[in-house]
Amino acid sequence: MLEARDAAAILIANMVGVGILTRPGQVAAAIGDLPLALAAWALVGAVSLAGALVHAELGCRYPQSGGDYVFLREAFGPFWAFLSGWTAFAVGFPGAIALGVSAGADSLADAAGVGEELLLARRLLALALLGGISLVHSTGLHWGKRLQNTLVALELVVLLVLVASGWLLALPAAEAPRDLAPAGGIAAAGLGIFFSYSGWNAAAYVAGEIRKPERNLPRALVGGVLAVTLLYLAVNATYFRLVPPHEMGRDINIGGEVAGRIFGPEGGRALSLVTALVFLGAASAMVITGPRIYYAMARDGLFPRALEVVGASSRAPVRALWLQSAWAAVLLLSGTFNEILNWTIFALLPLAALTTCSVFVFRRRDRLRGDPPPFSTPGYPLTPLAFVTAVALVMGAFVVQDPLNAAIGSILVFSGVPAYWMWYRWRGGRNSTE
Repeated sequence: MLEARDAAAILIANMVGVGILTRPGQVAAAIGDLPLALAAWALVGAVSLAGALVHAELGCRYPQSGGDYVFLREAFGPFWAFLSGWTAFAVGFPGAIALGVSAGADSLADAAGVGEELLLARRLLALALLGGISLVHSTGLHWGKRLQNTLVALELVVLLVLVASGWLLALPAAEAPRDLAPAGGIAAAGLGIFFSYSGWNAAAYVAGEIRKPERNLPRALVGGVLAVTLLYLAVNATYFRLVPPHEMGRDINIGGEVAGRIFGPEGGRALSLVTALVFLGAASAMVITGPRIYYAMARDGLFPRALEVVGASSRAPVRALWLQSAWAAVLLLSGTFNEILNWTIFALLPLAALTTCSVFVFRRRDRLRGDPPPFSTPGYPLTPLAFVTAVALVMGAFVVQDPLNAAIGSILVFSGVPAYWMWYRWRGGRNSTE
């Protein structure tokens, strides 16, 4: 069973990854002002905390593996639950895993001096890392949580060392105007920050495997989100201190960039080795959480029954895990996962908002039944309303500014509609949730 610290480690690893190491400069360039950019990161951290508080209540109500899929099923029925699980399987978790192991492999290759032209070698290394991580987690939580906790501890140490070194050992960038030329992509910046914070609900996906979830799940969700928010603010402040404004907006590994400015080119290259841990920790956490969704769907008859099989000794959903890893490998070899992730966050955000709205359904049922939840969301109903409002504003602005990618993200979600009805008809118009 997982303790609060184990669940928090899964959450932190889901959140801390590619986003915080590539998006700060892009966000700052899009917003056009460094203090406002820092405020935006703090604001989305507060929004994520609001979502985490609601998910703490939802997870305590239904302490089962599956997270958002379970909450949507119980509140709105199998159709919306299936759309959430479909999106998570089709692009959400496998795409993010492919990006994580690819970035980890690239960092290791950079540290070893392997040139970018050796793309095949980098891809093979990424596949090997994916296979190794999947193998460990297929053995069950005993070794899986040890790997996860170790990776999280190491990646936090890496980022904290970069932050401390950036303030203690390096001079600030040459004086330059604080204002940047805004790129006009405020909505894209907001979506980029939300992507960097995605995973704030990860602990809820393993609620069925947490000891005393009514106590430990809220601690993991709230403590993990607060820790990541503070870390993100520190990383952004360090990056803004060391990188001149005119150099922001590039898609870079800011861990390597900051390390290079502190320790020189060789130091930056050496630290590429340890920044790989950040990417691999995020991929490892998603290898754990994703299969719990497909396992729950299979138990409900909404995915192949074979995926509800768990290992005899590991008790892990091994078939669901290996299917997810196989699809991640396909995306990795196709090289399309970067584009997919740009659409995925747009696809997942409205489903997260809908999941948050399920708390209103459950509270209404409570009034009818007189059955209070084991954990209540502080500040209800303002807390869930704040999360839903923030998501709606970002989504609306993105639709106006980038209708093409918004349309693609919407198509990704609603491609699950024919899949649901085909599966429903194949099952004879029935599923086990009815």
